[in-house]
Amino acid sequence: MRHPNFVRRIFAAAMLAVFGFSAVIARPLPPTALFQQDDKKQKLPPVNWIRSRKIDVKHLDIDIRFDWDKEQAMGSTIVTFAPFEDTDKFTLDAAEMTIDSVTLSPAGAKLAFAYDDKSIQDNLEIRLDRVYKAGEDVSVKIDYATHHVNTASDANLIQSFGSGLRFVKPTKDDPRHPRQIWSQGESEFNRYWFPSYDSPNDFRTTDLKATVGKDFYVVSNGKLMSVKDNSDGTHTFDWRMDQPYANYLTSVAVLQTTPVTMDFDGIPVYGFGYKGEEKEVAATTKNLPATIRFFSEITGVKYQYPQYAQSFVADFPGGMENITATTQQEEMIHDERELLDQDSESLQSHELGHQWFGDYVTCRDWGQIWLNESFATYMQMMWTEKFKGHDSFLYDDVRDNHNQVINTWNNGYRRPIVTKYYADKDALFDTYAYPAGGSVLHMLRKHLGDKLFFASLHKYLVDNAHQPVSTEDLRIAIEETTGQSMDWFFDEWLYRMGHPIFDVTQSYDEAKKQLTLNVKQVQKIDLNNEYPQTEFFQSYVDVEIDNRIERVWLKPQAENVFTFNAATKPKLVNFDYESTLLKEMKFDKSVDDLIYQAKNDKDVLGRRWAMAELGQKANGADRARIVAALMDDAEHDPFFRLRRGALSEIAIIFSPDPPPGQQRPAAKLDANVEAAVIRMTKDPASVVRGDAIELLGETQDKKFADIALAGLADQSYEVIDQSALALGRIKDPRAFEALSKLAATSSWRDRIRIAALNGLAWLGDKRALDIGLKAATDMDLSPLARAYGANLVAEVGAGDQRAFDVIADRVKQAADRNDTRELFEDLDSIRRLADPRGQQIFDSLKTKFKANAQVLQQITALETAFKQALKP
Repeated sequence: MRHPNFVRRIFAAAMLAVFGFSAVIARPLPPTALFQQDDKKQKLPPVNWIRSRKIDVKHLDIDIRFDWDKEQAMGSTIVTFAPFEDTDKFTLDAAEMTIDSVTLSPAGAKLAFAYDDKSIQDNLEIRLDRVYKAGEDVSVKIDYATHHVNTASDANLIQSFGSGLRFVKPTKDDPRHPRQIWSQGESEFNRYWFPSYDSPNDFRTTDLKATVGKDFYVVSNGKLMSVKDNSDGTHTFDWRMDQPYANYLTSVAVLQTTPVTMDFDGIPVYGFGYKGEEKEVAATTKNLPATIRFFSEITGVKYQYPQYAQSFVADFPGGMENITATTQQEEMIHDERELLDQDSESLQSHELGHQWFGDYVTCRDWGQIWLNESFATYMQMMWTEKFKGHDSFLYDDVRDNHNQVINTWNNGYRRPIVTKYYADKDALFDTYAYPAGGSVLHMLRKHLGDKLFFASLHKYLVDNAHQPVSTEDLRIAIEETTGQSMDWFFDEWLYRMGHPIFDVTQSYDEAKKQLTLNVKQVQKIDLNNEYPQTEFFQSYVDVEIDNRIERVWLKPQAENVFTFNAATKPKLVNFDYESTLLKEMKFDKSVDDLIYQAKNDKDVLGRRWAMAELGQKANGADRARIVAALMDDAEHDPFFRLRRGALSEIAIIFSPDPPPGQQRPAAKLDANVEAAVIRMTKDPASVVRGDAIELLGETQDKKFADIALAGLADQSYEVIDQSALALGRIKDPRAFEALSKLAATSSWRDRIRIAALNGLAWLGDKRALDIGLKAATDMDLSPLARAYGANLVAEVGAGDQRAFDVIADRVKQAADRNDTRELFEDLDSIRRLADPRGQQIFDSLKTKFKANAQVLQQITALETAFKQALKP
């Protein structure tokens, strides 16, 4: 499962500027038991042992149909199981259901049962017709109807994927919304739509039959056995998965679709997108068969299943790796122009990687979730390396993962990657389960070498195929493959928390022709946290000295001293070449050394580190030299990510972000910087062109208006976004006409219109109010375009009755469907309109959400800002 952060930049930036928090939260917020940031001793959360089983479930036969109006599934599930001990009763998990009857199957004899509808686990107790011996198979049929409704409150209030079945339908405020049904089982939510043993430490096979209207297609797990036409105008899809797997991976998706079909060695590969979007689905997913082949090759385990499908659905905040049938968010699909700027290879390969790690083998309990998510993260990283190259792998994945983990740690949320101590299993799908564990797997690969690493993964998969696993299963597979003891590695990186913080100094002895590196580990034990912690780390470290790489062993102690032969004083010393270790590091170097490294280091991360270090020294006496060096890197580095990175350092120097709540002043560029940035508006990479235009726009200088106007015709949506924004900031007299014309341009998912509405909001021309009002209320536009229209209304509509009415109506609609993301955005619009009638809205919302502390806190913060805006 993955929660990508598709941030709406206007609103996120506005909320951060005013309140210091983002309007869009991508991941579930950890409960306070896991997320204490005060100075008090953080006690361990409660321990969670692996759930005990009294029965071994062998097979489920699910047969359901749907009531769209009641948002309900009705039907039956036959559970075939064997008890571990002689028994005449057993229990299942069945949440929020009406149980109509329980019978033996196929005999049909009625069985007594007791159902506790206030509980969700072991809450359906069934009395069997006799005592069944340990290991004796028995089948029981449960007829039932579901009552759980997975609404927007699930997807937004608790910032999760929701639970059970989600019915997606057109609404008054979104009449273009598709008609779909999709399920979400992870972590333990399938109990909301079929009775089962709903924990990951039991594997079973399935048959799933789903009856739907003629216009719909059903996607589920395994192989489609048949589609039967019924006399009532419906048809029944029969899916069979005959390889055992964990309960939460069972899924159903009911769609109106025309599938895009591909092939991997005779195995069908499907993309189930929206009708009319077949071209875009094909363009977005065209590399999927190659990814399947790559994963089959590196694991030595060929894709095991009869098909692989991706279903693209609405109201889904990421991807979910249901076995053979991944569910993906609709935002994953791009047209050819959008693919110039971005792709979905990361999300697509992450979910595919789960078919090996997470589905073929599955974590035995949720405290071991890294065995699913970290492996899928690293499979995705290795696909990036294969598909986009080693530099992209290092920059986009290794570096980004490290940054995420370090930021999370420094913000006070800290835990080991593997733990039995947690208050909420769903909060474990966090930074430590994804980028931290992915970073550990990369360190493991570098420690073992590719040959032993991939051989170890192969043994781990083959030895544990179709079974639940624990971290010790992985360690044993590695040790049996390599002969190496790995308990120290698992202990310091997985069972304990922390990362090294290095203070590195270098010296050169001309007489001895010797380079000395003094490496101190200066991290401290967090005395306010009771989780086990690593005091000092041990590891191989690669050291780059000019054009050679030497490997040293870092001992687990406070200080290590390394010496290297060097005929002359090295021009470049890079400790931890390619940044293998998850770490923080201080390594003081001269400006000359940093300029040389930024230009000459063959390690892309070494070059980027040097650029950042130069940026931090740019306010001193060497400013001119540093700026010149960074601009040269921005124009000429062979890797476009580093050209963009160097430009970002220039932007920080000349146009730093203002403090929260303050407006960005006009940037003042030196003449040489200005000339270079203008040249960069012609860079081959669209994202670099866009960043260059953005920086020119931040000068607010009308002499750059022609560049921004020309950018509106670029094929890249990113360049159009930044060009429209630049025009709004520059406020050239031609901007209103150009942006108004752009706002009437149709494009993929309103991308161009959204850019225009954003530019008009920055322009602040009150003539744009009618454009904003039309966009905010036009039901033929996408919800995101209407949101940008509302943002424009808030920027230019103060004092106009129509503006307040439109925003107030959006607030009501968002509150009615518990869509807190949109609610916070629209409340910020109320703040900007500064209409005293807004107080009634805040009063009403505080009453509505008084029982939800998290939502109430943000509403109160917005109210405080609103009251401040009312003051003269």
